[in-house]
Amino acid sequence: MIVKQWIRLCFSWVRYRGNALISYDAMKTSIKKMGQGENKELDHFWYSVQSFLVAVANISKILWPSAPCVSGIPPELNTRRANLRALLSIDESSILKSREFRNHFEHYDFRREECAKKATDFTIVDSNVVPSYLIAGYSDNSKMRNFNPDAFVLTFGNRSYRFLAVVEGVRKLLDKTKSAVLK
Repeated sequence: MIVKQWIRLCFSWVRYRGNALISYDAMKTSIKKMGQGENKELDHFWYSVQSFLVAVANISKILWPSAPCVSGIPPELNTRRANLRALLSIDESSILKSREFRNHFEHYDFRREECAKKATDFTIVDSNVVPSYLIAGYSDNSKMRNFNPDAFVLTFGNRSYRFLAVVEGVRKLLDKTKSAVLK
């Protein structure tokens, strides 16, 4: 019974609350408008990126719980979530598991400090929406949040986040949870 409730929660989160797919559509719209010269869209674009990352991280937390800072995860919670993942045929290698890029945005101040310690100069390449080759000459320590609109890839330093693969994972999860809810 509890697993069925988690399936409903998962479906609800993927479909309605903090919907990653809505944020993805907003990103595409912003890129199109920026291509037409609407510079004010840059802020809207980055808001949509962060909304997407938060929505996907919240999905991840439903499927792979994390403990609050001061406590551990009760074993029965891990068991219920493992049962939920099994019921939805989601394995440990799922692209939805990682919260790394949400954490880069959430803890941007710390990431910036880490990069500043390693930097050989004080150049920061941040918040660009350009093909990767335009920022290729900068060190990874200088690169913060950059987005390649041609490949739909977000980079942070030398790390890459492939939006299209994550969107596909969200869509598959939506289909799986919808089917399970309707059973």
